[in-house]
Amino acid sequence: MEFKPKKEYVVRLLSDDGQKFIIPEYQRPYRWGIDECETLWNDILEVFGNGEDISEYFLGSIVAYQNDKGELEVIDGQQRITTFTLMFRAFYEHFQSEGENIKQDYIKGFGSCIWEYEIDAGLDFNQPHLSSRVAIDSDQEALRFILKDKVDIVNKNPIFQKSRYVVNYTFFYERISNFKQNRALQWESFCKMFLQKKLFILLVVCDSQESAMTIFNTLNSRGLPLSPADVLKGYIYKQTEDKDNFTQVWKEIETKVDESENIKDLDFLFSQYMHIIRAENQDSDTTIHSVLNFFTKKDKKVYYGAIDGWLYKDETMPFLTLLTDFWTKPSIFLSEKSMKYMDILNLFQNDLWKAYVSYLLWKNRDQVENTKEFHKVFDTHLLFLVKVITLLFINNHATLSSIKDIVFKMNVAIRQGERYDTKQNMPSYETFCETTENFDPRKMKYLLFFYAYIYADFKYKIKPKNLEVEHILPKQWQNANFNDWSSELHEEFLEQVGNKILLPKKSNIKCVENFFAKKQEFYRGDKHRELIEVYELGCRKKNNWTKEDIIERNKKIYERLREFLNLSREE
Repeated sequence: MEFKPKKEYVVRLLSDDGQKFIIPEYQRPYRWGIDECETLWNDILEVFGNGEDISEYFLGSIVAYQNDKGELEVIDGQQRITTFTLMFRAFYEHFQSEGENIKQDYIKGFGSCIWEYEIDAGLDFNQPHLSSRVAIDSDQEALRFILKDKVDIVNKNPIFQKSRYVVNYTFFYERISNFKQNRALQWESFCKMFLQKKLFILLVVCDSQESAMTIFNTLNSRGLPLSPADVLKGYIYKQTEDKDNFTQVWKEIETKVDESENIKDLDFLFSQYMHIIRAENQDSDTTIHSVLNFFTKKDKKVYYGAIDGWLYKDETMPFLTLLTDFWTKPSIFLSEKSMKYMDILNLFQNDLWKAYVSYLLWKNRDQVENTKEFHKVFDTHLLFLVKVITLLFINNHATLSSIKDIVFKMNVAIRQGERYDTKQNMPSYETFCETTENFDPRKMKYLLFFYAYIYADFKYKIKPKNLEVEHILPKQWQNANFNDWSSELHEEFLEQVGNKILLPKKSNIKCVENFFAKKQEFYRGDKHRELIEVYELGCRKKNNWTKEDIIERNKKIYERLREFLNLSREE
């Protein structure tokens, strides 16, 4: 393995005739945001100072290898080289739009850092020095327009406004505009700093793609900010025979994840896959391993992902695609009933329960097209999962450790063709009231939302996102006796579950400190017809709210929950 490190000035690196920089398929997407661009810009301003005695400044390293076409495939440093290109492109645009004041030396200087330049023909906008094979389609198109001297198309089209390429290009364009306006006398010196030998990097060119991949993975293990998914993608890419197909499939997954509100990032997919593989090996230990170690290291017998080569199995990429589709839009796969269960589960304070759902998908992946059977399985198991987690809440046992223990054991039970037999029991009425009175807002919202579904026999359609906990008896004591209430009784009954209900945020604001008779006007509004219990409270003839009402509703909630949460194995 050979390396050729050398000091290289940024302007020379970017403007080298015929040199192409490729962001290869096994790299991660462009991730720098405004914070990183701001830091880079401020560093450069500090180096420039007042424009006199500008010293050289080291901007980091770039590791690459030269492929058979003479292109430099960037292994480490794509964030920097891409950002330099966007910055130089912003400088070029400023000079290009200056009309009669155009200075051809700067047009050529900045332009030749972006495109090929021929003496007789000038800049060739069809030959940019930089291209990315890893960007998702929408980002690739945005970058293509930026690097084809068609920035106006990008600026006018809202579809590109979230692209990091566009956001960062715009950032530099605006910062340059501010500099020109506020420091006009230093403008030319500032531009010269970029085009002269002041800003440099350390360029390391290795001798083969094999060496490149070794460096790629080693750099991550030494703490550089690559995500586990970035590295695992590199491992799969290295082993796959049809690299073009893999690249296309991966881009499609990235695009879906990037546009999804339900999947945080690509790491989520591999984390779910890890839990699936552990269940297949009947491992219910509550230790959660590093996803990267689980799939790449063989030094522990529980790293089944690496030992059994799961990254390279034929079913891996098709299933990751299915997993992406499922979590991106579960409503395509699940019945209306199961989607209600998902609404409830999504209120839970952590997402470990998703490992159970993902394993159900794995076990039933061949039944996806058999809608009736697929729905039946998920309707049964998701209901069971909701009941188990709700009992944990009520018993005040819903800790991270307890959820891990139960979910992993439930997965193993599915693997063994059995149903996990929970030992959780409904607490006594007195314990239930005492426990729920001390619930934090997230737990209370979960319990009330679950109860609202039970109350309406799961005909309830409203989503929980904009619902808030409403105190029927107002929180603020009004310092006056009414309906036999006193400040002592108010304090005793205020936080009991029977005094709480869910309302949309706007309605909750309007109701917040009103007496019950006034609240009823809001409760029976048309917008609350989907909130069946709320609407019925608004329509009842009795227009006061007493401690007896709270006691009665406490009992009603308890009895309905107790009846519904019967976790018999025959379900």
